[in-house]
Amino acid sequence: MTATPTGTAPARTRALAVVAAVVVDGLIWLLASTVLDIDLRIPDGPGSTTTSELYLPAVLIGSAVVSLLGWGLLALLEKFAAGRARTIWTAVAVAILLLSLFAPLFGAGLTAGNRATLVLLHLTVGAILVPAFRRAPATA
Repeated sequence: MTATPTGTAPARTRALAVVAAVVVDGLIWLLASTVLDIDLRIPDGPGSTTTSELYLPAVLIGSAVVSLLGWGLLALLEKFAAGRARTIWTAVAVAILLLSLFAPLFGAGLTAGNRATLVLLHLTVGAILVPAFRRAPATA
């Protein structure tokens, strides 16, 4: 049995969660786009009645960026608010997830399949990252 250096286990878990969120979102996009033949689109902005096509690279990059930003915020909180870091981070993450659902749920010009796929993409990232990032750090 080998000892894991302090800090390595949470970093590995979080890195794997980031990769999983990106890969699973990519698979959802592929399934929706190719198998279910859903024309994936996103609203052009708040209150917009026009939409733009949602391409796979945008899904992959968006998932990765959001995941890494979440990890960065958690790392900062662990440094400056150690005792409450995971609680604060979870509250912020869930609030951001809920806010992110407004565009897919209420955006104009989206089909039901498109809307469901967008919601699923958002919820998938949250469902992977929140439990993985909340895991106790190795130093606890």
